[in-house]
Order: sequence, then structure tokens, then C-alpha cells
Amino acid sequence: MFSIPSAASINHLLRAAPWALEKLAGHAGKIVAVKCGPLPLCFAVEPSGEVRVAEGNADVTIEIPPALFMRAIIQGRGAMNDATITGDTAFAQTLAYVAQHLQWDFEEDLSKLVGDIAAHRVGRAARGLGAWAQESTNGFLQMSKDFWTEERPTIAKSNEVGAFIAAVDELRDAAARLEKRIELLAQNVRRR
Repeated sequence: MFSIPSAASINHLLRAAPWALEKLAGHAGKIVAVKCGPLPLCFAVEPSGEVRVAEGNADVTIEIPPALFMRAIIQGRGAMNDATITGDTAFAQTLAYVAQHLQWDFEEDLSKLVGDIAAHRVGRAARGLGAWAQESTNGFLQMSKDFWTEERPTIAKSNEVGAFIAAVDELRDAAARLEKRIELLAQNVRRR
């Protein structure tokens, strides 16, 4: 159901990046299965580097839990490091490289519909909205951290945890030194 539009979208992005087509063309005929909740998608790599809807045994399987998919939308590509990837290692590395470096120039696509100036303004507004969302998220996280460490100290501050660990290490070392001294004293008492 979603495979054909997905393949068309992926191919649109790939055509704008000849380097990606070249990298994928080296894996022509291989199949990747992407499983995200109830939406399994299967694509085969064509000799041109583009993809097509496929069936059969996948050379690489990428499992993306729905919660991880939502986190990736909010946090960006870094969240996708938690996806489960199995199968052909070389093919998986190529897919990961292409996915990390492939960029969609949405302003270019939008300019074909509304013109360059309007597309640039929409792009600038979208980037501003993204920056605002990121700043808001960071502010909320900082405020939450401050609340739980200062107002309602349920969570220990990192410097306090560090000081506690250093004190425990010092106590462990002192106990080891005391144990050695006791052993030496016991040896001296036995010799007498």
C-alpha cells in the first residue's frame, strides 16, 4: 500500500544525489526490508542505484520500533542509531551511509510549485520553526533538570555524584591500606 509512493519518494531523493545512486548501484539486486510497526516495506536496488518495490528474502532487515520512529522525528537522525539492523554487513553500511548523508532540498522542490522567493521564505520559516522547537525542547529539559535537582531534589546533581564516587574510591583505598597493615601486624605477631 505505501511501498510504491515510498519507492517514488526515495528515488526522487536519490536522483538529486548522484553519489548515492553510485554507492547503491554496487549492491544491485539486493533487497532491504524496513519494518516499522505494521508497515513492512521491501525494496530492491536496481542497477541504476534506484529502488523498486520487491518481494523475497531480504539481504538486510531494518527494524524501527514505532517509538523510535517518533523519537527520530523529534531528535533527528541520531535517534536512528537504536534501530535493529541484521543481514549483509557491507550492504547495511552502505544503506546507513546513504541515509545519514542524503539531504532533501525541499526548497528546490517547492520552488517548482510556488517560485523561488516564496519557497525561500517558506524554507526560512520552517528552519525558524525547527530552531524554535529545538530551543523550546532544550529549555524544557533544562527547566525539568533544575526542578528535580534544585526544587525537589529527587535526582542528584552530577557534581555531587562525582564527589560521592571519589569519596567511595578514597574509602576503598583506605580500607585496602588498613587491611595490608593488619596483615603485616599479624605476620609480625606470629614471628614472635
